[in-house]
Amino acid sequence: MAAIGLGAALAIGGGSYYYYSTRKGRGAAETEKPSTLRVRAWGGGWAEGLKEGVIEPFTEKYGIKVELDYTEDNVLQAKLREIIPAGGEPPVDVNWTTTTNAMREALWGFASPIMEEDLTHLDELHEAAYPERIEGIEGLPFINVYSYTYSLAYDTEKVPEKPKSWRILWEPEYRRSVAMYDDGIGFFAVLAKLSGAKIPDDMEPAWKLLRELKPNIAFVGEDPDLTQGFVERQVALECTIPTNALEAKRAGAPVAWTVPEEGVTMENDAMYVPRNLPRNRDYWAKKFIDMAISPEGQSKWCEYLGCPPVNRNAEIPEYMEDDPAFPTSKEDYEKMLIIPYRILVEHEKDWFAKFEEIMG
Repeated sequence: MAAIGLGAALAIGGGSYYYYSTRKGRGAAETEKPSTLRVRAWGGGWAEGLKEGVIEPFTEKYGIKVELDYTEDNVLQAKLREIIPAGGEPPVDVNWTTTTNAMREALWGFASPIMEEDLTHLDELHEAAYPERIEGIEGLPFINVYSYTYSLAYDTEKVPEKPKSWRILWEPEYRRSVAMYDDGIGFFAVLAKLSGAKIPDDMEPAWKLLRELKPNIAFVGEDPDLTQGFVERQVALECTIPTNALEAKRAGAPVAWTVPEEGVTMENDAMYVPRNLPRNRDYWAKKFIDMAISPEGQSKWCEYLGCPPVNRNAEIPEYMEDDPAFPTSKEDYEKMLIIPYRILVEHEKDWFAKFEEIMG
């Protein structure tokens, strides 16, 4: 684990990932096993993937059952803001959430630091698994457990040649033929790259470019809407995660996706253990995260989700191989547009509001 002690930044596509100096703690002897662990999760396929890839092998190995808590992540965040500063015990042992939320909660001091001895798979992880540095925090506040990109997906019959640039979205022939997320997530770095906007200090060129795009927008929506947009042949082009395009392709739609020359936005989801848990629950919650980042856990879980794993030793599904939309190598990461999470924590909600105002 020599790399952990370097304390040096690795710049990837404009983002900085840090290894932390993780001095040994007071010892992590195995403690009494709880009968169950409580893990915050998204429902549907997200939960099913976690069960198959992580929960089942964890329970089989350690004999600890796992209960999923489907509280919406922002609702849980509000609860944690009341409970943890007051010294109360959090309602979950592991919080699986967006990395933006994990960073926000880490900055509030809600995370139990992960030390080197807590996890056995740290040295197998890509740099993207590591959070940005937070001054004053010893250890890792959370682990990014997989990546995902917001790529340029397209109907191969309406757009017969693979697009080279995001600028295709503005072409007049695609009037009312473009879709993206209803809050603009995944598109802000692209707008900044194309317009020359300075994140976060001068976003006006990005908003001007977005206003110019509005006539070409067919609809904005959430993941199921973006999948159906291709299945029902409503659109020609989308800014979406490849998982949605893959689902549309599985449903028979003529869909492909690409990483344009300007790059694509990459983000992550994360896991962390909240503070104020009993020592044994804290210990076993970190063992659960260790299972989630193991090669075996990552191989099954990430294939199910359609998200590239962060463990270098995980099996890569055939459809992800040699496709930078599913970044699994340093070369892939160099094509990513990454806004540091500390900036997202401070500014993303304002950007969402501005996007909705322009699209309203």
